[in-house]
Amino acid sequence: MVESEQEITLKIIIIGMVVIFLLSLSVIIFFILYQRRLLAQQQKHQKIESDYQKELLKTSILSQEEERTRIAKELHDDVGAMLTTTKLYFGQITPELPPDELKDIAKKTSGFLDDMIHSVRSISQDLRPVVLEKLGLIEAIQSLVQTINESGKISAGFQNNTVKTIIKTKELNIYRIVQELVTNTLKHAEATTIRIQLKNDKNVLIILYEDDGKGLKGENMLHKKGLGLKNIESRLSVLSGTSQFINKSKGMKVKVEIPI
Repeated sequence: MVESEQEITLKIIIIGMVVIFLLSLSVIIFFILYQRRLLAQQQKHQKIESDYQKELLKTSILSQEEERTRIAKELHDDVGAMLTTTKLYFGQITPELPPDELKDIAKKTSGFLDDMIHSVRSISQDLRPVVLEKLGLIEAIQSLVQTINESGKISAGFQNNTVKTIIKTKELNIYRIVQELVTNTLKHAEATTIRIQLKNDKNVLIILYEDDGKGLKGENMLHKKGLGLKNIESRLSVLSGTSQFINKSKGMKVKVEIPI
């Protein structure tokens, strides 16, 4: 039996509607799957960021605890010991003590007091460098380099090519970053020279730091290193800065960029 034109048209409409429905359903399913995948990626990135922030916080806390432990040890071993010895000398002072012995005790006590003043100043300098507070970042780094050279163990050089003023509130963290890099070299690199350069690229401070030591053995991520370099990463996070390790045939070269 031959189908009428009306029946054929109806079938075509029905088939068309089914096809449109299937296409629409496919688009909806694709959109749902895509949204789920996008959400999963976002959650993954959020977890990575959360883990990263937790790691930075952990590093900051460990660094603070390490600093407190170091200061407590210095106070106990140096200042505490000298105070105890000074107290013993004071205990020897009696009205019957001959003038020569009294003079000798006074001289020794004065020497211990001078040593205590020097130790307290040294601890205070580590906590908040006086040069940085009074003269600024450039002079503080110059003082740090001078101290390294005076030790006679390693040669250090500093070149300042900055033309823009560094925000005062950022100076301490920047100084600590340079200090941590120097400490890492002195502790681990077995280097003979250190070179530090500061310059500007528009509103960005660039720190170029390099030594001729053992290098980082191909590792280019700060968080894979020890507490010192993790502490640098933590400070860079506060400063919205970045770091990049540059390949060298010998030694280590780091480029740090910080918005100012």
